[in-house]
Amino acid sequence: MSSITTVRGDIAPEQLGYTTMHEHLNADFSLMAALMARYGAAQIPAEMLALRPDNMAFLRDGGYAASQECVTLGDVEYTAAELGYFKQIGGNAVCDASPIGLRGDVRDLLAASEKADVHVVFATGLYVADARPQAFQDLSEDEQVAFFTKEVKEGVGETGIRPGFLKCALSVTDPTADLQEIEVRTVRALGRVSAETGLSLHIHTAFPMSNAQVLAGVEIALSTGMSADRLVMIHMDSFLRPWGAMDSYVADMSVALNVSTDLQRKVLDHGVNIGFDSWSSTVSILPSDHDRVKGLVDLLRAGYGSQIVLGHDNGTKSHGKSYGFYGFTRFGQFVPPILKQLGFDDEVYRKLVIDNPSRMLAH
Repeated sequence: MSSITTVRGDIAPEQLGYTTMHEHLNADFSLMAALMARYGAAQIPAEMLALRPDNMAFLRDGGYAASQECVTLGDVEYTAAELGYFKQIGGNAVCDASPIGLRGDVRDLLAASEKADVHVVFATGLYVADARPQAFQDLSEDEQVAFFTKEVKEGVGETGIRPGFLKCALSVTDPTADLQEIEVRTVRALGRVSAETGLSLHIHTAFPMSNAQVLAGVEIALSTGMSADRLVMIHMDSFLRPWGAMDSYVADMSVALNVSTDLQRKVLDHGVNIGFDSWSSTVSILPSDHDRVKGLVDLLRAGYGSQIVLGHDNGTKSHGKSYGFYGFTRFGQFVPPILKQLGFDDEVYRKLVIDNPSRMLAH
């Protein structure tokens, strides 16, 4: 009989309930901050990084990555409060998509989950090549398989707390280049762990990846023997418009701003799943929530509703409900009324937030 592994132990799939499939609870952004500095990010005055109302626009526009006050790491009370706000709109489970390189102390996840009485499912795996601990830089594929399998079966360190899904990342600086071997190695390792354990594998994609690079990532993962229905390609809503679409739109009155689901359909036609998981994003190059829901509706009308999940990718206090933003509540308030207005019944939304997460996380 299948089960879902949460920080509080295994539960039956039907106990999972209303789920956001991609957030970052208790996230450690220190490696990301070091990466920004290494690539020459400008020094930001300390007063602009303080978590206070007059800085919120700046922090939400990317400044949070350099702000220690925005970090959620170790703040169990904050994490529990954000889980509580999600619970108030009917939420019952949150996936913490923070692999090693972002993942904080999993015991804090357990404490917050217990305090809020909301299920938390977290990941094992590795983040982008430039934001993973040195100890993991040179591990072979077989060594990674052994390490991740041990975490899945025995828990993280001595905690006994076990991850409930697998997570890795693909990243590029050149959209015409091959994918980075160090990241491909992790994709292959986690694909093998998925094939052995049945856990789902969630793969990060991001600017400035090309459609061809995304599809190559899908094919690499599936070549390991893992089941297609165990693969979740995340941030696929980010690809609804070309990366330079806004520049072209502003520069030329004849250019219209629209979305395309061509890439998403090609990915979905492999039998895999995708995440529309950047709801309420304030990143300027990404589609808006109206773009996002337009693409979602197009895919629902095309019959892909059983392969899509939702999330916010929220991992900073500046974007938390506790500090006046949406936290984990945006899609739950924004998407259902639009779907209802367009003639979709309640079962369509239920698939996105209950049935699909339950299926993908069950193993």
